[in-house]
Amino acid sequence: MMESGEEFYVTNPRRAPRYGRFMLFGAALGAIVGLLIIQFGPAAGSFAIGDVAAAMLLLTVPVGLFFGALIALLIDRRSLKKSGPVD
Repeated sequence: MMESGEEFYVTNPRRAPRYGRFMLFGAALGAIVGLLIIQFGPAAGSFAIGDVAAAMLLLTVPVGLFFGALIALLIDRRSLKKSGPVD
């Protein structure tokens, strides 16, 4: 039973992605791709893995971070479209 002074609100919670987890996953995937490029790429065997690993990881990890954040942002935008005002 509601008293006359109480207000009743209906909310529609929105499930937003956790950006940090997406970015961490993207960085790990970028590191794996970088290591695979070093191991099986066109210049595989020409250089020692240790010589090229740091340079390759400096390129692929930030790219993975970017794509992880981009995917999280797209999922967040989609969740905003799905959660509309409640009538």
